[in-house]
Amino acid sequence: MASTAASMVNLAVTQVGYKEGANNYNRYAEECPGLQVDWAIYGPWCQSFISWLAWKTGNRDVIPTTASCSVCTDYYKQRGAFNRTPRVGSLAMFGSDGGVHVELVIGVFNGGRDIEVVGGNTRDYPAPNGDGVYRKTYRDWASTTRIHGFGHPTYSGAGVVTDRGSASGKYKIKAGQTLSGIAAILGVTLASLLAANPQISNPDDVHEDQEITVPAKPAEKPKPPAKEPDKPSPTPTAPDSQTATGTYTVRSGDSLSAIARAHGMSLARLLALNPSITDPDVIAAGQVLKVAGSPRPAPVSSAGDNGGGKTPTPKPKPKPDSTKPASPDWTERFDRIDRELREVKDELSKIKDRITDKPNPEKPKPVEPPAPVKPTKPVPPVPVPPEVSKPTDIPVVPQQIIPTPEVKSAA
Repeated sequence: MASTAASMVNLAVTQVGYKEGANNYNRYAEECPGLQVDWAIYGPWCQSFISWLAWKTGNRDVIPTTASCSVCTDYYKQRGAFNRTPRVGSLAMFGSDGGVHVELVIGVFNGGRDIEVVGGNTRDYPAPNGDGVYRKTYRDWASTTRIHGFGHPTYSGAGVVTDRGSASGKYKIKAGQTLSGIAAILGVTLASLLAANPQISNPDDVHEDQEITVPAKPAEKPKPPAKEPDKPSPTPTAPDSQTATGTYTVRSGDSLSAIARAHGMSLARLLALNPSITDPDVIAAGQVLKVAGSPRPAPVSSAGDNGGGKTPTPKPKPKPDSTKPASPDWTERFDRIDRELREVKDELSKIKDRITDKPNPEKPKPVEPPAPVKPTKPVPPVPVPPEVSKPTDIPVVPQQIIPTPEVKSAA
């Protein structure tokens, strides 16, 4: 299988809806050679999901087989293939050093400010970690510090990205999508997508469930207008000049559609005049573009006006996604919670270190005085009864009295 971004994207979309089992069990580590160990099968598995995609699509030579986001981030940094410019097929690395979470970029739109991703071990925006494979969109991703940057695998080709939920030749727009984002997902240029849908008068005004025609194959690199057959203009503007009449230097915050309106030309014509633009969603401040027509004092947005004849209030820089519902600002709340949790964790760690290194001896408990001994009354001695003479068994011999003879004295 060819090493392409499309093969990764197409397979990732089919896995949306998978849910992990008990104790973080996931099939991706278990099925991926090199990761078939308990700590990967029953542990965080966002990177295991990416490694599984790479093995299944033949991209393992450009994506490391690992269950560690830190290893993956270092892999691309060491090869000079890591920056903050998203592309279809790039790996979005989360965390202050890119070692917390990873998701696959499947769409880039709104001048690179918004991205669509598919990730494992995650859940709905904004939380990065969760219980399954989800498909979601990050609007103005650079405003959050959670995305550290993007690792760029050296795919051999871009390929054609298809959406598994659409019919052949048709695509049903989902909530929050733009034409430029859809073009990136389908692997076609925005100019060819506009040419295939002449009914779209304003490329910035599309809505959910609207069905559009998908070009049969990726369009060729745009050629100079003089060599191209005439195509119906996708915008209700005056016919464009066939050649460039001037140049325009891109400023920060510009988009191709806004530049085209500002010069009174169609977006398809602007792309045709600048064939060096291979990705219509990625332009850089300071880039010089060829334009036809004179710049207008202020661009006029027709978003939300379906031909009623009313001219909306001019805006300095209309944003392509002005018709989209604003997303809740969960990012700032989530980052604040993260910071508070880290502070609490650090404080608990310091307390634990103090207890371990310098134990605080307990204060000696006061010695209780011995209970006073109650005086006891002297016990009178037990009277000893007088010894009673006992009769003896010795027989008494009667004394014989012998008369003494009377001695007379001599006179």
